[in-house]
Amino acid sequence: MNAKTAAAAHYIDPQMKPILERMREKMASRAAVQVSPPEMRVRFAADMAVWNENPIGLTRVEDKTVPGAFGDVRVRLYDPIGSETPLPAIIYFHGGGWIVGDCDTVDAGLRLLAKSSGVAVLSVDYALAPEHKFPEPLEDCIAVSRWLRGNAGAWSVDTERLAIGGDSAGANLALATALALRDSGENWLRFSLLVYGVYATDYATESYRDFGGNEYGPGTLGMEMFLSMYLRNEADRRNPLAMPLLAELKGLPPHYLVAAGLDPLRDDTRNLARRLAQARVPHEVKEYSGVVHGFMSMVHGLDAAVEATRAAAEALRTAVYK
Repeated sequence: MNAKTAAAAHYIDPQMKPILERMREKMASRAAVQVSPPEMRVRFAADMAVWNENPIGLTRVEDKTVPGAFGDVRVRLYDPIGSETPLPAIIYFHGGGWIVGDCDTVDAGLRLLAKSSGVAVLSVDYALAPEHKFPEPLEDCIAVSRWLRGNAGAWSVDTERLAIGGDSAGANLALATALALRDSGENWLRFSLLVYGVYATDYATESYRDFGGNEYGPGTLGMEMFLSMYLRNEADRRNPLAMPLLAELKGLPPHYLVAAGLDPLRDDTRNLARRLAQARVPHEVKEYSGVVHGFMSMVHGLDAAVEATRAAAEALRTAVYK
């Protein structure tokens, strides 16, 4: 099924339709324009700003600087309670194809996640490609995670009750970080929240066949562009820490997976769920029909985004408070 046929055949959430039309108009206006990674970041930040206007208030939202693998890294702390009793927390890596994005581009969604869960969120501005190609963004995520494990208690964070998570490329980095920590014998993660992640380079899946054009956002060509900037060579495509569906998954913490029905990456999540089942890793999968990749950032205009965030928050809360 080609992209136009898929567009006619697949259910689209009514609230998604005007968002999708605006997205298509913007993509069409940019189709012939080549921009550099720094320009891509500026453009992406401007695109995401509309979804992060008028953020909900929390007891404490504070930017901090922590040591990473390549220098200081910005971390944004979302504290939904402000209690003197240390809160459990989730270390969260934003999406953006390993190339764009930062704490600001996921701000509204993470505020809702923190408020709905009662769990602190530690959002991480990890090193980006192509200035830092694989494995450097991952090394930054691992370094920051280890530092937070050892030091975030000073921020009223319970370092014995930590989870990890991310969306899109951030979900890839979160899963790879969990694998690296497991392999080094550091089994302190309680939970993993992975949102429409990229876990393989398989463009032959049904979801890539149906949604890999440009009808539902950047598809196969967009993913290949991001991968070409992130990975150093063909060998990296076979590295389990770059493409975690190639990894042995035994011994990982419980997982909560979110997929979008109109996403080329949908089947990456389905395939990860099958691999987790084979490895006997506890997991739950939530797939939301009629929405596109990135939908959980749209909490100000899409009911499905709010529903998905609150459901993920409940799973997170249950995992780290038990």
